[in-house]
Amino acid sequence: KVTRQGIQMSQPSKTDISSIFKKLRSSPQNKVCFDCGANNPTWASVTYGVFICIDCSGVHRGMGVHISFIRSTQLDTNWTWIQLRAMQMGGNANALQFFQQHGCNVTESQQKYHSRAAQMYKSKIVELAKKAMTQHGTKLHIESSFADERKRSSSTRSEEDFFQAHTS
Repeated sequence: KVTRQGIQMSQPSKTDISSIFKKLRSSPQNKVCFDCGANNPTWASVTYGVFICIDCSGVHRGMGVHISFIRSTQLDTNWTWIQLRAMQMGGNANALQFFQQHGCNVTESQQKYHSRAAQMYKSKIVELAKKAMTQHGTKLHIESSFADERKRSSSTRSEEDFFQAHTS
């Protein structure tokens, strides 16, 4: 595959995919389904970078790929680097925190994934995955920059609040 810049981009190998998911699944939050809490989810919504169980993967598939694109973390071998970056930038903990921060506390999938928070998070994951590809290329293991982004935006908010409170 050739990128817009004309750089040859190889697909990740089966070993690459397995290694990345082994590391991502080592996080306690990724050991349970993002939607229902079932143990050891083996499916993923690439769109949101979250791990889900086989039952919830059916619900996601039913919503359509324009809402949630599903892949097996064990059976599918045709993952792309950008999809893997979405998983590395996302994760269940980041998604949960984002949804809660944006007032989306519903558990029903249709409501959750059709919410404004879901639309914003989907865009954020795409942005972070592209940024990670630019910075890291096909390097296997990278850290999520999501937490760093949250820290920066919350410190900016604190500064704005401070100045607003003291300039009346």
